[in-house]
Amino acid sequence: MQEMQEQPLVSVVMATFNEPVVIITKSIESILNQSYQNLELLIADDSYSSETIAVIDAFAARDPRMVVIRKSGRMGFVRSLNEGLRIAKGKYIARMDGDDESVTNRIEKQVSFMERNARCAILGGAMNVIDETDQIVSYRSYPSSGIQLLLWMAFRNPLAHPTVMFRRNIVDEGFYYDETFNRAEDVEYWLRLRNNGFRIMNMKDTLLNYRVIGDLAAKRDKIHFKYNYWARKKNFSKRYVVLDGVSLLVAKLYACMSEKMRTFVYARENKKSI
Repeated sequence: MQEMQEQPLVSVVMATFNEPVVIITKSIESILNQSYQNLELLIADDSYSSETIAVIDAFAARDPRMVVIRKSGRMGFVRSLNEGLRIAKGKYIARMDGDDESVTNRIEKQVSFMERNARCAILGGAMNVIDETDQIVSYRSYPSSGIQLLLWMAFRNPLAHPTVMFRRNIVDEGFYYDETFNRAEDVEYWLRLRNNGFRIMNMKDTLLNYRVIGDLAAKRDKIHFKYNYWARKKNFSKRYVVLDGVSLLVAKLYACMSEKMRTFVYARENKKSI
């Protein structure tokens, strides 16, 4: 492995909100203990839980690579991400949430891929879905690139948000999350970046353990699907007129879907038997 100073800096942006101590500890440690060490961990913390705040501050006191961002009022998830993007210094910016766990060599693998693939602007990967006891309950993977990924994008999210790494020139060119979207903010962002010529790709490697507590389908309610529809309508592109036309139709159907049907779709998506 190269010496740290020869490696490009990676900024990991993590949004946190009252995660239990055990969970936030695992999440932070999964980044600080990466095989790739030339990174900064930017935590935009919206917590009011004294236990969560204490854990985050204790890590920051021990490791100078950590920066904690707090405001006097509630930021909300999407603004938290943008606050992290605004101060990120890295050549690459990686996403992370306070209840997930990155695999030990996630950053190393993604940096290596990005360094070898200059045309790739946004990179995601596969992930395990885990429960509150760290048991793997399902698995998600995404198409790698090309027409298969474009087709997938018409129906589903093209990337697993917390696995994503992207080049900092995206932020330098003024592309931030749209703070009017408090749901489906990632879908809106990826579509907007697609329309502006940024290439999206996925690795086959499993990069993350994505934690879901309770019903997975319940995390995607009708309000989420309405925002998903608005994201696709906002970013409708004449270049992708057929795909985006189908995408709008499918998104509208999802927005009208019953809870039972959502449960079925999410079970299929996560390769989990009904």
